[in-house]
Amino acid sequence: MGTDRDWEAWGRDDPYYGVLSSEQFRTRALSDEARNAFFDSGARHVQRVLTVIRESFAPDFAPRQSLDFGCGVGRLLIPLARASDRATGIDVSPSMLAEAARNCAAQGIGNVTLAPSHDRLDGVAAGFDLVHSYIVLQHIPPARGHGLIAALAQRVAPDGFLVLQFPHARTTSWLVNALTWLRYHFWPANAVRNLVRGRPLREPPMQLHAYDLGQVLRTLQDIGFGTPRLLPDAAAGSDFESTLLVARRNIEAG
Repeated sequence: MGTDRDWEAWGRDDPYYGVLSSEQFRTRALSDEARNAFFDSGARHVQRVLTVIRESFAPDFAPRQSLDFGCGVGRLLIPLARASDRATGIDVSPSMLAEAARNCAAQGIGNVTLAPSHDRLDGVAAGFDLVHSYIVLQHIPPARGHGLIAALAQRVAPDGFLVLQFPHARTTSWLVNALTWLRYHFWPANAVRNLVRGRPLREPPMQLHAYDLGQVLRTLQDIGFGTPRLLPDAAAGSDFESTLLVARRNIEAG
């Protein structure tokens, strides 16, 4: 099982649940009220991010060019586009990108570019004054994700901002961790868990991974970022300690 295939499966079959794993966002249950709540939550998050930047770093910050890595169906991309002159959303799932395009059109958002995501971010130019990713890296194995963090950081313009959410420690026992590993790598184990929980037998696991916070900070320092603000974040659930990192790239970097 691989995360790219898994996320295309989510994008095809259950895209809103794939973004926010609450039963109200399942395709079979998605009401107008639930859809509105889904997008309202994205607007609140983007406002929080902009408030942190303005209160901690730059009181007059207003992004011109924003990038949302792992944009999904546009929950965060749409409010980022409303706050920016231009916004770019990238995602590994073609089905997610197609749904994001439909949502942008439905909400009258015309200043967005959508593109497929690759590990080296091929085709994504540098120069964004806001690069953002939320509840995405946690689903990518760190051996791959640390390289993506470096690639994202290199897309930030001098004096621009990088905003990343990621877990940095597990709070569960070695036995739970071992069973989780088995479910991620051995399809029958995941099928049994789905059966017990009343889920579709072939529903892929939604992988969650912890990153080395020290390695992330060293990477950003090497690329020319100042001391970040680290905020506790509960998005990964009680099995993890998670961080929302907000960092400014030094004006002489690049």
